[in-house]
Formats: sequence, C-alpha cells, structure tokens
Amino acid sequence: MSKSNRSLFSIIALITILACTMPGGITPTAGPDFVATITAQAALLIQPPANIQPSPQPSIASETPAIPTNTQIVSTETPSPTASITLTSTSSVPMVTVSKDTNCRTGPGKEYDYLGALLIGETAEVIGKNTITGYWIIKNPDRDGNCWLWGNYASVSGDVSRLQESAIPPTPTPAPPEAPKGLSANKICFFNGVNYDLGGFVSWNDGASETGYNVYMNDVLLVSLPANGTTTALPALVMIPGGSFQISVEAFNSSGRSAKKSTQITCP
Repeated sequence: MSKSNRSLFSIIALITILACTMPGGITPTAGPDFVATITAQAALLIQPPANIQPSPQPSIASETPAIPTNTQIVSTETPSPTASITLTSTSSVPMVTVSKDTNCRTGPGKEYDYLGALLIGETAEVIGKNTITGYWIIKNPDRDGNCWLWGNYASVSGDVSRLQESAIPPTPTPAPPEAPKGLSANKICFFNGVNYDLGGFVSWNDGASETGYNVYMNDVLLVSLPANGTTTALPALVMIPGGSFQISVEAFNSSGRSAKKSTQITCP
C-alpha cells in the first residue's frame, strides 16, 4: 500500500474513534470543523503530487511490415510535365495507276514531246500536279526523269495534300518531222488491148510529230492528208505499155516539211 493510501486510512480511523468517544447528548460547541478539514486534507492527499507525471500509457505503433528481400518492385516512371514527346508520322507516298495505257510527255498535251507511257498494271510515284489541266507529274516509268500524265484514266492513292502545283512549261517548237518510212505501191495494171488501165494505192508508215502528209505525182501535189494518214489511192490513169510516173510523199508540221520519199509506178 502506498504512503498516501496509508495516510488516508489513518485519518478515517481517527475520525471514527472521535465520533465514538464523544459524550452522548452533548452538543459540540461551534468551533473548527475538524471533520471537513480532515476530509479536505484527505482529498488533497488523494491527488497526486504536481511534480509526479502520470505513468505513460502504452502506445500502439502502426508499423509497416518490411518488404521481403526476395520481392521485386517494378515502378512506372511518369514523364515530367515539362518533357515533350515528338510523334513522327509517315505519310503515304502518292502512287498512280491507269485504267488505260496513257502516254507521258514533257507537258500537258500532244504538242509536247513523248517521254514514255504508263501501262495498265504499272505503278508510278506522283511528285506534282497541275489542277487546271488535270495532269499529274510522275516519275517516268520508262526512264530517268519526270513526265506529265493525263489524269483522265489515272487513279491516285496516298496523301496528295502536299503535292506542289507545277507550272505549265512553254509549248515546244517542234522540229520538222521525219520523212515517211516504208513507202510502197500496190498497183493494178489492166490491159485493155491497147493500153493499161491503172488502179491500186500507195501506203507508208506513220511517223511522229507530223500534222499531215502531202502526196505528189511527178512533183505535182496530188493530195494532202491529215495527221496519221498512211494510205492514198493511185490516180485512175490510162498508161501506154512501158509508161511510168513517180509518187512522192512528205510529212509536214508547223516547223516545216520532211524530205520526200518516192516510188516509181510502171505498167506492166
């Protein structure tokens, strides 16, 4: 038992003895209230001394269990807000195919020089365009360099938004055309008993860059034909036996005329 408790019990015992020994019927005179005083002193004795700190209560600490040494921790690192991420996108290269074989030239039209052709089933890269004329500028499928392809039969796939508009090149001044090749005569000499009645035709191979052909008989203009004309009838003549004349053909365009090609017509 602590010292304070023993003092409390001693005071209580003393109070009990005094109460029991007090003479009966005698009313105590007013005086100091010993009981109240003793009770107050007992209460003070019960209070713990001011300089005595209460015993600390046990605290429950929340401890984080240690991570086993054989456990692997994988962390995902988040980029700093100031970091920039560059995304690289690859644009599809525009490519062209055709539904019909199409010539490829130095410019948008037949007056430009022929450079090649894009055939059905072939593919070529598109590098430019001319919206006004409807032509695509492509890598020449037949040789090095570029050429102009008419877009009427063309189908283009890929990103064409970055294609540059190409200026129309100056119209070339054509050179005089080549002389016709392969000139031949298919004649019919019908003997009428005295002379020969002439029939038949002459033909030749079509050349390039001509706008027409002139056909001459003994250097006199017989007929003019448009571009790509390669056949004309012989004049209907009555020829004496052994008689002959000359048929000549030349090509022409805006730059001039070709040399003449000639064949001799003789009956029989």
